[in-house]
Amino acid sequence: MVVTHPGEGAGEAADAAVTGTAGCPVVVRTADCPPVVLLGERSVGVVHAGWRGLRDGVVEQAVAALADLGDPPRVAHLGPCIRVGCYEFVGPERHEMAALYGSAVLGTTTAGTPGLDLPVAVIAALQAAGVEQVEDTAGCTACDPRWYSHRKRGDAERMATLAWLEHS
Repeated sequence: MVVTHPGEGAGEAADAAVTGTAGCPVVVRTADCPPVVLLGERSVGVVHAGWRGLRDGVVEQAVAALADLGDPPRVAHLGPCIRVGCYEFVGPERHEMAALYGSAVLGTTTAGTPGLDLPVAVIAALQAAGVEQVEDTAGCTACDPRWYSHRKRGDAERMATLAWLEHS
């Protein structure tokens, strides 16, 4: 979703929102899925990068939307999300993700079951889309009670990732 004026898209569900207009906040809500903030010189975007969205190209589409605004993102920041040690992921979708983003997305949980490394998939998607710098310093939502985790604790609450431009 491209936001061009304050309040546009309010209340609509979207896995990504971008803007090149000052004073237009963009937001996504997450619990265990990686939130991503995209930063251009004169634009920002936010992405809810769960496995389904990743499979469907949400990261690449958000990067392309900022490029269409004339300001492709140079930097991306990943927020807190579930990490491979806590994220059991089985089924054919696991191999779909590996086909899209490489075998490095396949991992093992601390319990020894098949896992999916969502941050590795997000970083692969960002790099393939041309984002030059990716920062991933946040922790695991399942391990750290400071963040909501639907998968680990059944939390109904969500975290909001918000970005805006002060000046155009």
